[in-house]
Amino acid sequence: MKVEQYWEEKEKEIQEKIIHKCLTEYLSGYQNISGPIWGLFFFTKQALYFQTFPKKSWYSSLIWQKENEDWSGDYFNFRLPWKDIRKIIFPKKKSIIKKIFSSPGSIVRLEYLSQNERYILDILFNSDEDIDILKENSSSIVTDLEDSVKF
Repeated sequence: MKVEQYWEEKEKEIQEKIIHKCLTEYLSGYQNISGPIWGLFFFTKQALYFQTFPKKSWYSSLIWQKENEDWSGDYFNFRLPWKDIRKIIFPKKKSIIKKIFSSPGSIVRLEYLSQNERYILDILFNSDEDIDILKENSSSIVTDLEDSVKF
């Protein structure tokens, strides 16, 4: 399947236009699922999504198995409606020195409500550009949600 086709099918599945998508690392905060777990992070005007995929076992990769491949491992998907998000904490931009000597990426923290309980979701972004796009778009979405998300 081609990448463009995948995203077209994803938009049909969720019945919304995807505003932005990127590869991120889920760290913690969703239903007691522990990270780190790499996956696709994407968002629409209604919600944030995180999706992982089953992984091929290293053993089947070694023997180049084509039929009945062993796709196992941890994977999960979640949808977090914007209306449930109470606060997003964006990281400060790293100086050039910090970029060189610190671990790669920056953590975005989302505080959200689920069944009247407050949770904190941590996602590691590897690109400042992706964080800027989320920040820019979430502020316009917040206006649509009557300031239910605060920065």
